[in-house]
Amino acid sequence: MSEKIDAYILIAQQEWELNLGSNARNLAAEISKTKPVIYVNPDINIKSLITRVGTPYGRKRLKLALGIGENTEKIADNLWLHTPQNISSSINFLKNFKLYDILNKRNSRGFFDSLKKAVKNLGWRPENCIVFNDSQMFAGPFVKEFFGPLLSFYYIRDNLVEQAYFKFHGPRIEPITIKAADAIFANSAYLAEYGAKYNSRSQDIGQGCETDIYDAFSEKTEPTDLASIKHPRIGYVGFLTHERLDIQLLEQIAEARKDWQIVLIGPEDPVFEKSRLHEIPNVHFLGSKKTTELPAYMHYMDVCMNPQVINGLTIGNYPRKIDEYLSMGKPTVATETLAMKMFLPHVELAVGLEGYLKAIEKALQPQTHEHKVAAINCAKSHTWEACVEKIFAVQDQLLNEKDPTQPKSLSSL
Repeated sequence: MSEKIDAYILIAQQEWELNLGSNARNLAAEISKTKPVIYVNPDINIKSLITRVGTPYGRKRLKLALGIGENTEKIADNLWLHTPQNISSSINFLKNFKLYDILNKRNSRGFFDSLKKAVKNLGWRPENCIVFNDSQMFAGPFVKEFFGPLLSFYYIRDNLVEQAYFKFHGPRIEPITIKAADAIFANSAYLAEYGAKYNSRSQDIGQGCETDIYDAFSEKTEPTDLASIKHPRIGYVGFLTHERLDIQLLEQIAEARKDWQIVLIGPEDPVFEKSRLHEIPNVHFLGSKKTTELPAYMHYMDVCMNPQVINGLTIGNYPRKIDEYLSMGKPTVATETLAMKMFLPHVELAVGLEGYLKAIEKALQPQTHEHKVAAINCAKSHTWEACVEKIFAVQDQLLNEKDPTQPKSLSSL
């Protein structure tokens, strides 16, 4: 057994070029401080290619899929980006399990053949690499067969099997992927428990959050579109989507307490745009804001909230906005779930209208300096460094189990 880890291979759900805030990007950046990392874009299928070929990025993906251009490029110190040199068959619509599995295996072979070539071109060996699979469940069963890494990790940071795209084949295939992995990592207790149903080595490693811009004690100018709204202000900041937020609950809160001003900041999905919330006088939609503007809006709220609807998508969800609210020292109310209990006692948890009314009333009471500082410290402790330390601890333990005569520690790798 080699003691040397050549690189971490981070197989991602999201394309790097999208430049969205994502766990995969954050973890890749943090791991690269210690070990080389290859961030692997998802492969592109025929259907997606057809719909995007008219765009500059679509044409770029086509060329790379055909082997024209550099599929692997260095994008930062110790960090490379690989775009697979293959075009997958579009198979998600298939209901025949046998045919789906045959084509899924073929897709996965093409994906890992491209990745193995990239690893070898960088002078590394697949058997000396660790694969960190960011919920790419359909390729997951073939990591060891087609790539053969030193270790294979599977990361669950959302209950994807409840999403429409994954809902038919996901519940059948993700358990296979989980069982095949050497360890499972999740960003909430709920998802770690789900992983533990199929793999005993399943661990909640928490969630990192970039809270540097959220400073509770710095001076801020009150935004002009917020200044005209009366107090108390009960605010939500983030994407306004009916799949994750309880529109009916928001309507009920606004109508039950007309003296409270419900302030909603963020883009709306079509259901929110057509909702009755727009007709309620004490509900205020302020639209999308730049990330750098959000701390000022939070600062001038009296209470911040996350009124999640409880469903398969949200039950295990870790909302980063809770860390942002707490980093601003704001009294916070959120829907009670297993995942949210990790924030106790710094967050008021509630279920239903009566629960929310009581929790908001309590959150509106004067907050001691000590309570505020404790909440801030809680949020600031949720770092990507802490997440990666837990990953490395499991890595070291597994390597020791493979070769107990060789002590493995992060400093020696």
